[in-house]
Amino acid sequence: PALWEEESVLSALESSSSASVGQNIADSSAQASQPAPSSAPPSSAPAAEGSLPAVSSPAAAVSSHPQVTSKEPEPADPVSILYVGNSFVQVGNVPAQVSALAAMYGIPVDYVDLSKGGATLRDSKQTALLYLEMYEYDYAVFQDYGTRQADDPQGFEADMDELCAAAVQAGAQPVLYNPAWSNDGARPDRMYQEEQTAAYRKAAQKNDAILVNAGDAWVYAYDTLPDLSLYRPGDYHANDTGAYLTACVFVSTLFGIQVRDVCPYNLYRGDLALPLAKAAWEFVSSAG
Repeated sequence: PALWEEESVLSALESSSSASVGQNIADSSAQASQPAPSSAPPSSAPAAEGSLPAVSSPAAAVSSHPQVTSKEPEPADPVSILYVGNSFVQVGNVPAQVSALAAMYGIPVDYVDLSKGGATLRDSKQTALLYLEMYEYDYAVFQDYGTRQADDPQGFEADMDELCAAAVQAGAQPVLYNPAWSNDGARPDRMYQEEQTAAYRKAAQKNDAILVNAGDAWVYAYDTLPDLSLYRPGDYHANDTGAYLTACVFVSTLFGIQVRDVCPYNLYRGDLALPLAKAAWEFVSSAG
């Protein structure tokens, strides 16, 4: 309970004391030339966690100590992410999985996904530039067509440079997402993956961008966990397990989060959820 005003305390004392004592209190109160300052007004709300213990005696109620209350922490502002890529972002809904994982650890994430299946960064560039000009983002994630860094290295580099520069000008941190590549949909193609990673790493270093190196994290996971399957059957796109691993790499890289819990809102909640999250953290914290 909150502290009572002093007049209420005096009234309570008067009613519980003898008549003579009550009269003396009333007389002395009436003779006072200046009224005593009152405490905080009474409230029906319970004491907040972390506040002083409730006062139970009238004598304590007239203490000169002010009432202490605790304030609920302000909710964190959402982190805003713009994704610009293709089906390697869309399949498995990587942005939604990143948001779900981050939310478990108190980081709300809002996102806009401009990705289109089969698109190069050149295909999406004008729309991305418009969004960067019109809206504010904390991160801008860029991912190019699967073989473009090999087939059109100059175009790959030029579009990465332009988009990263636009992101910086708009106040966003550029992020380059290096996905996993496979020719047969069974395991990552190590030789091609090395070439792709080199191109993304070079662009990231040139533009002061963060590299989300999911491709090499997949290679690490295949080397670490037995009988792993991260691809759709006969496809080079991720299944739900692979998309989950990619999301773990994102949150470990961008937010320094080691996922230790199974997220109830993710597409994948199987037995490998925590081993994959551990592999993502080990890779990112050591070499990613």
